[in-house]
Amino acid sequence: VANERGMAMLIAIFSLMILVFIASEVSYQTQIEYISASQEVNRLKAYYAAKAGVEISLLRVLIYKKAIASFGDKLGENKSLLDPIWQTPFAWPPVIPDDLSAADKDQILKSVKESSMKSNIVSTIESEGGKIDINDLGSPAKSLAEGTRQQILKIFTNELELNEEFADQYSSENFEELVNHITDWIDEDTESRNGGDEKSYYKDELINEMIPPNRSLKTLEELHMVAGMKDAFYNLLAPRLTIYGTMGINVNYAPENVLMSLDPQITKELAGKIMARRSDKEKGGLFKDENEFIDYLGSGEINIDINNFNKDGIPLLFEEVQNFRIISTGNYASATREITAITYDMENLRERMITLLDKNDQTKGQGEEDQGSREDSGTNPNKDPNDPKTGANKDPNNKDANKDKIKIPKGRPTIVYWEEI
Repeated sequence: VANERGMAMLIAIFSLMILVFIASEVSYQTQIEYISASQEVNRLKAYYAAKAGVEISLLRVLIYKKAIASFGDKLGENKSLLDPIWQTPFAWPPVIPDDLSAADKDQILKSVKESSMKSNIVSTIESEGGKIDINDLGSPAKSLAEGTRQQILKIFTNELELNEEFADQYSSENFEELVNHITDWIDEDTESRNGGDEKSYYKDELINEMIPPNRSLKTLEELHMVAGMKDAFYNLLAPRLTIYGTMGINVNYAPENVLMSLDPQITKELAGKIMARRSDKEKGGLFKDENEFIDYLGSGEINIDINNFNKDGIPLLFEEVQNFRIISTGNYASATREITAITYDMENLRERMITLLDKNDQTKGQGEEDQGSREDSGTNPNKDPNDPKTGANKDPNNKDANKDKIKIPKGRPTIVYWEEI
């Protein structure tokens, strides 16, 4: 009997141990699944917060374009007053300034507390027109293609001059060959600008009959596949390039490094002065047109040789922003999601392409034409300002021309790029 009782007790203890072990494992697995599911919910909330930021930004872009189309002509030189519609970053909950009154702070905090939006949102809108469109290397407008080529070469030249570490590693590199390879990737022919067949430079790396594809880049990341491209070169170029440009450089929104690529005379210091002038209304604010920009470059503050400025004929733009890059970040608990979207105004950019092609047809077969003295206020001596085909009506910066070009947009801005991280 004693042996039976002892055996029963051992069985009971063993069974209890098994039950405790099973309960512990079930509890552990439940906790893991709960944390995993909770994190997934948090990521979903963060994603929709980021998406909400994009939608708000798209609304701001639409409002800006409608305001420009409706009131731009009336505002004239003061059109830049509309820029804060898209330039001001959006954040939720709102960032409360230190100098805000106590009553206003309480009102904001009360609104945040009552809101059903418990996620954090930060969204910014940037101009794509201030970047270099890499696809312009293959443009049928030869002046635009050559201007783009020279800008990219200047990026490397400036980096060699300003970055000692970069110069030590890559001073022996032939960057003209690299830019030629990029152009070969984009243009329609199969003859390499470095000599021979384009495909011969890819036989050892990419066994593919479609390489190079001879078409416009679909993403900037494609540059990694170009012959001679290294990570250091890509990292240098990527922040300065876009594939959604405006067939020229918008001087009023171009960053420092892009301004420096316009002409060797524009140093880092001078680019900083140009940006300071743009952002200071008392100094003049944004430039109205190319004439005002050239006059400023020749003034005592900058004082460069304007007769030799922009020898490559890079198209300079001074109008309102057409294309935008939206970056929206959503955060909930420990989860963070980011969405990048780019809008593209195809309707209002079509006329600029027609203008550039018309200009290319006029100068075709005449060789490179000297820009001459700026005493003519930057106008082409062969262009009749009263000619609707070649004169003021074809100038993308001309106010009268823009009256017909700028149409009041309807509906959601066209999104050509969408990336979720």
